[in-house]
Amino acid sequence: MSEQEFIKVLLEDQPFIPKYFGHDVQLNKRGAPNFEDSIRAVPRPGSIAALEADVLVIDTRPAAKFRAGHLPGAINLMDGGKFETWLGSVVGPGEKFYLLADTQIQLDAVIRKAAKIGYEGNIKGALLAPASMLATSPALDLAAVQAHPEQFTVVDIRNRAEARQPLFADALLIPLPELRERVGEIPTGKPVLVHCAGGYRSAAGASIIQTALPGTPVFDLGEAVLDFAPVA
Repeated sequence: MSEQEFIKVLLEDQPFIPKYFGHDVQLNKRGAPNFEDSIRAVPRPGSIAALEADVLVIDTRPAAKFRAGHLPGAINLMDGGKFETWLGSVVGPGEKFYLLADTQIQLDAVIRKAAKIGYEGNIKGALLAPASMLATSPALDLAAVQAHPEQFTVVDIRNRAEARQPLFADALLIPLPELRERVGEIPTGKPVLVHCAGGYRSAAGASIIQTALPGTPVFDLGEAVLDFAPVA
């Protein structure tokens, strides 16, 4: 086969490359700083009053708590088994961010996970989520989605290999690692419905879109996605 055909065959089933990969290559070449010293150096602001307005906020709480109240503009990247992978896929290696968690134990855990990909130096501050926050996310009427999915702009944030079997006709495919850069491609004429494969990524995706498209209702399908079969 030709060189171009060979390259196409070689690359067509490759998974996505998270934003942090190149950063970690250079970090490994230089030599990373001491792990525990880097973690201890992460700032710990006493309250959200100390947060700078133009710095990204990563809220690691469960999606239900995030929807009930969160800081405006925050991204809901829940703590979980692949937290650091998705952190390094959504946030670039040159970006500063704040981390929010429910308890000190959970906060310490997500700081350590960020450090696993060399992002502890990006943390502008790590702090506990306050008891009340003004921004909320709308609740989903699942029956309305099941009865009339055409009344929503459906955004599929799965990876391309996963999305070969679409769950909704005419869904707009924007993988989560590309969403912050491509959110302007989403039409705003209808409410937006965000889904992934199991509910974890859609919480992050919905929060990103909600900030970028103020005035447009944005719904997270969440784990209810498991009730939908691929379209024929």
